[in-house]
Amino acid sequence: MPISEQERFKFVNEVGYEAFQLIAKRMEELGPLSFTELFPSMVGAATVCLANVLRPAVEAASSRAVAADNLVASSSKQVRSFLQPIVGQQP
Repeated sequence: MPISEQERFKFVNEVGYEAFQLIAKRMEELGPLSFTELFPSMVGAATVCLANVLRPAVEAASSRAVAADNLVASSSKQVRSFLQPIVGQQP
């Protein structure tokens, strides 16, 4: 049975935030880190998570390179749309 758009939105927000909290908690376990050390590591962890999510679709595609490029482009657009409210608050 398909889920409604509202249920999907709720799932995406909740699970995405849970994943972020787990990454942040694991980074805290490393001890005090400067932003320049923390930021690339957190982005890297999130990127590995995204790659693992995209992997089955890439593996199932007849043209893996095209599928990977399209999925990465689509994901990038979604990330940018999530950042838009913050961008819009720019002084």
